[in-house]
Amino acid sequence: MKIGIIANLKKASALKTINQILEYLTLKAIEPLLEIEAANLLKCRQIGVTDEELIDSCQLIIALGGDGTLLRAARLVGDKEKPILGINLGGLGFLTEFSSEEFKQGLDDFLNSTHREEKRMVLSITYRQENFFALNDCSINMGPSCRVIETIIYSDTNYVTRVVADGVVVATPTGSTAYSLAAGGPIVFPTMEAILITPLCPHALSSRPLVLPASETLTIQLDPNSEPAILIIDGQERRGFNPNDKVTIKKANHKVRLVAPKDKSYYEILRRKMKWSGKPGESIE
Repeated sequence: MKIGIIANLKKASALKTINQILEYLTLKAIEPLLEIEAANLLKCRQIGVTDEELIDSCQLIIALGGDGTLLRAARLVGDKEKPILGINLGGLGFLTEFSSEEFKQGLDDFLNSTHREEKRMVLSITYRQENFFALNDCSINMGPSCRVIETIIYSDTNYVTRVVADGVVVATPTGSTAYSLAAGGPIVFPTMEAILITPLCPHALSSRPLVLPASETLTIQLDPNSEPAILIIDGQERRGFNPNDKVTIKKANHKVRLVAPKDKSYYEILRRKMKWSGKPGESIE
């Protein structure tokens, strides 16, 4: 078996944690692979490979850092559906559910096939001649002028609404606790299948978040008289989005497989990350 590590090397403890993982994998007689930059920094160039080689060769991908690192790993995995185990090196970390102290137990569970796995819905995004996948969201944001933009939204062939706002976020249930939540969108259980539309600072108070069936295909067009905008996929890919441009967003044919801690429910993660208070049996008065 081979296990690949994709790491955010800007994290202070990244190299130390990579070394700990390498030592543990060696004890288990598992061949590790690293991205070339990490392998060079750790002076183990023999296990450094390109991103494509790492994804193709490994049976498990470890995303070491924060949620941005896991989103990058999911983008690299694409439709190959390789399982991803996220290790959080600080920050909020809704997707990187294992701490640096818990990775050994997570790896053991995976190697013994006793782990818990969650399959998360992915968005397929088509813009001009390019295709993208997003685990969290796709957003259209105001451009360099910093003036509001006007988007026109269709679902399948049905006109939905016109949104005059700083932008609009289209999110998966996994992404419901990211940008969409910050903009006032709902929290949706992450293994559900749905598409969320959340306006960003809309002019009209009646412009509210909307949850649609995952079977629908969205088309969002920038009004011909709108200011230019920016299309952003999972906070990582950016494209200019000009008046009359259209983007098509729908459920992808594959899912992202996340290795999750066996002993943590999503509600426990929500309570901890959102800092919800209260315990069972406490009075609400």
